[in-house]
Amino acid sequence: MDIISEILETDRLAEEKLEQALQKRSEMLSTCQLEIDLIRLDAEEDANNYREKKLGVTDAADADKALKKAEEAQLKALADAYEKNHEAWEKEIVAAITG
Repeated sequence: MDIISEILETDRLAEEKLEQALQKRSEMLSTCQLEIDLIRLDAEEDANNYREKKLGVTDAADADKALKKAEEAQLKALADAYEKNHEAWEKEIVAAITG
């Protein structure tokens, strides 16, 4: 009967340890999620600060407008360069091919 008591006691202790481990796991997951949220907030704040510093704007809508304006200026410059040089480029390509 003594061996059965020891087995039951060992089983009870194992169940307690399992319960403690599950509780610790739950606590660690909660802590990790909090840390993830803090890291995400810090990253968003850093990105916003960089955007403000780089573009000189404080509002996301203003940042979008500034980016669109810069994009339009670049596209216009490319279109102007193409219009100005496309005939010469075509002649160079044909000359290189026929050579």
